[in-house]
Amino acid sequence: MNIQTLDLKIIEMCKKVKESLEYAFSFYLKNNTTRDISIIDDSKVDELEREIEEICLTNILKERPFATDLRKITGYFKVSEDLERLGDHAEDIEWCNKILETINEEHHLKVLDKMVNKALIMMNDSISSLLNEDEELAKKVIESDDEIDKLYLEFLSTLPFYKSKYNETDDKFLIYYTLIAKYVERIADHSSNIAEWAIYIKSGYYKDRNII
Repeated sequence: MNIQTLDLKIIEMCKKVKESLEYAFSFYLKNNTTRDISIIDDSKVDELEREIEEICLTNILKERPFATDLRKITGYFKVSEDLERLGDHAEDIEWCNKILETINEEHHLKVLDKMVNKALIMMNDSISSLLNEDEELAKKVIESDDEIDKLYLEFLSTLPFYKSKYNETDDKFLIYYTLIAKYVERIADHSSNIAEWAIYIKSGYYKDRNII
């Protein structure tokens, strides 16, 4: 199997993960009210990860690729792990959405909305930096991870205030919003990882170290 096949599989996996996460968050953000259970298909993401791993290993063991191709093969092998985790988090968030739908709550935590929108931008930019080999965009994604971390701490600090202000609030509401916040923080981490590997594929540098 050649590098072109690997490129196509990565593009397919990126597209599926992007679609799944945007769909899951569309319910959280109240931008969507029509469910289509076929959109979030984690089994398809898992299958693509296995196919990509097989192609990468086959190329390394049988084709003896040159340095540039080897960087791409190694980078894609690692990227597929982060994409698989992003697919898992889309399913996690959809699970929270279904439970939150059963709770009669109108309150929304603005800091979490900021986290969600920022993480979506990071996810999209990390995929773009990977597929377009855009180092500057990748660096922007990595820098944005600190912003998500700060928003996450801000979110946690607001929970006691929120609970005391709205003492009638269903505890499930805060519990599942806290879970979503943690998933969003992890989505930012995985997006940052993808950006790190995008830089490696382009330059051979991974976290400021020249590997190949």
